Amino acid sequence: MLVFDIKAKLGHFRRPDTTGTHATYPFITRTVLQGLMASILGLECLTGENWAGIELLHPVQTCSQEMSMLGKGWLGEAASTFNRPTSIELVVNPGYRIYYTGNHIEKLHDMLREGHSHYHTYMGSAYCLTFPRLVQYAQAKEINPESGRELTCKTVIPSHAIENLVPIDGSQYGRVGGMHYEYVGDRRFRGTINVIYETNGRPIVFEPRNSINQQKPYRFYNIDTPEVVCLW
Repeated sequence: MLVFDIKAKLGHFRRPDTTGTHATYPFITRTVLQGLMASILGLECLTGENWAGIELLHPVQTCSQEMSMLGKGWLGEAASTFNRPTSIELVVNPGYRIYYTGNHIEKLHDMLREGHSHYHTYMGSAYCLTFPRLVQYAQAKEINPESGRELTCKTVIPSHAIENLVPIDGSQYGRVGGMHYEYVGDRRFRGTINVIYETNGRPIVFEPRNSINQQKPYRFYNIDTPEVVCLW
């Protein structure tokens, strides 16, 4: 499994259901993450089988401000003169540890190890530059947890993988609904997924759903700690 960090001062992962204002998801989405990895490799999009997990390194914080969309033509207005102040929500000081395995793992590891990237990498928008840093290239063991057994997970988790959430004192939980699952090109997407996260990046304790003999759009792995990571 390939492990790397991405950090920045700002991030913006626009929710597609917002038009007049630009609201953001609270953390990087699956499609943005796959686009970032494709940019490193010089690809239009990732191909083949790809599994990734997202660990929050910093608490989720957002702020809103108005930005000038100078040069963005709208309804026939001249692109060189049109100016539309737009309210934009930004993620402040985003930081994520990414866990990846898939068809591109060897090439992606080589690029990260050398600090190379074919294209610029962003935290969602072009004004939110980020520079990925390799953490480790580790052996990971996939686990198939038994129903009723509690797990402690370092990453965000698809809600359909959770049978029972075990609340921990001091933790705050959030849910992201309707996140795009797969980009198919030409600004089109396929499928959605709902995700549970802890707002301060603390581990999540839960009982996994019994999914034996069922096709799962998620996987649990153990690397070198008692905690697991969830890839989806």
